[in-house]
Amino acid sequence: CFHWLFQDIFNSVIAALFLLVVCLFAIIVKTNKGTLAGGVLGLILLVLCVVDAVLLCKKISLDRPRGRNAPAR
Repeated sequence: CFHWLFQDIFNSVIAALFLLVVCLFAIIVKTNKGTLAGGVLGLILLVLCVVDAVLLCKKISLDRPRGRNAPAR
């Protein structure tokens, strides 16, 4: 019952949640500089996953035609 168009959004949200948990754990533990750097870079990836989900939400439309037969704007 989950619409197939929303699978990309769902994937981005799940990836963002996973990155949030892993990066916060890496930043809290920070056993060395590499772990801290990995946590910070992971937070940057988290932001990119959220941006991806937002752009997909804006791009997906259920009422507009899609494909090659869609009229040009």
